[in-house]
Amino acid sequence: MTGLSLKGIRILIVEDNYVVADALRYLIDGYEGSVAAIVPSVERAFDALAGGAVDVAVLDINLHGTSVVPIADHCRTHGVPFVFLTGYGDAELLPEHLREQPRFDKPVEAERLVRALLTLCGRGT
Repeated sequence: MTGLSLKGIRILIVEDNYVVADALRYLIDGYEGSVAAIVPSVERAFDALAGGAVDVAVLDINLHGTSVVPIADHCRTHGVPFVFLTGYGDAELLPEHLREQPRFDKPVEAERLVRALLTLCGRGT
């Protein structure tokens, strides 16, 4: 691991696959970040965001067949930066207004994801 640190950053993980979500939690812990919540659905993501205490979000694009776009739009409206994480390589899955958001394919390379999260939180290197 490099000198990168997510210390003090609270991250929401919206991911329906437990193995992937747990790997993200482990990655974030390894870089001293704080996982605000891990949620598998749009509804639970809205609940987590309503509770505040989220600095940045990692959003799986497809949650058991449901699009994460409503959460992405909510994050944009409320100033919560986010990245997309997907098992699908096609940006066409997203509406035009979200295609410029950072998007990573699974499996994601840890340092690339951490650098993106830091940049989104204004702590880019």
